[in-house]
Amino acid sequence: MYIIFTDLDNTLLDKEYSYIEAKEVLRRLKDANIPIIFCSAKTRREQEKIREKMGIYHPFIVEDGSAIYIPKGYFKKTKGQPINDYEIIILGTKIENIIKEIQNLQKKGYKIIGYQDMTPEEIAEITGLSIHDAKLAKDREFSETIIEYDKEGLKKLKRKFNVEIGGRFIHVFGKGTNKGKAIKILTRFYNEEHEKVKTIGIGDSYTDEPLLKAVDIPALVRGYNGKWAKLDVKNLYHAKGAGSKGWAETIKKFIFQGEIK
Repeated sequence: MYIIFTDLDNTLLDKEYSYIEAKEVLRRLKDANIPIIFCSAKTRREQEKIREKMGIYHPFIVEDGSAIYIPKGYFKKTKGQPINDYEIIILGTKIENIIKEIQNLQKKGYKIIGYQDMTPEEIAEITGLSIHDAKLAKDREFSETIIEYDKEGLKKLKRKFNVEIGGRFIHVFGKGTNKGKAIKILTRFYNEEHEKVKTIGIGDSYTDEPLLKAVDIPALVRGYNGKWAKLDVKNLYHAKGAGSKGWAETIKKFIFQGEIK
């Protein structure tokens, strides 16, 4: 049984937030009942919208590994805290703790500007998101996205939180939390219920290194600058295509052509 763990921005989604290049491959995966698990810096509400649009209803990992959302009853045994339609496993810290520290540093004169300091209109302008999607991006539970900063401010922030360079911005989230940790937990759940689980991970940036280290088959799509992120991951496949084109290329290579690394 294959399980796919995937980043979203500039990976399954292209730079215009489209997945047209991967649409046919997604259809084939769904027909084959292969779980596609989002593992992204995006929020729950952002991922819910994308899942609905794509017709994907598997577990998903939000805000760089800060929490795992499992649809209620997805596994035979309850795996997390039942809240609304989900069983939730929280691995990170609440955003209130991050914002409090950022505000303390701002008061001391450090330059740290994140989504919580901006309006949805401002977020939309710098990201290319619609106003509605910018509101979903701002609705963070466990992490903050930093747009502008000075190095000393980030250094202070690193003492209390993970501070990672993403594809475009800086991600701040709980210490001891990362995408890889969340993936290992979910992989264990699948192993408890299925034989011969094989995991594939697809990413594009430095924040995806833990994701790629936690899977059997790691793959990196090419960046839109024509280069790949330099990551220390064994047996890493470098897709020729960028974004959803590279994503589809990877799935075709390792699943539909039966080629195993």
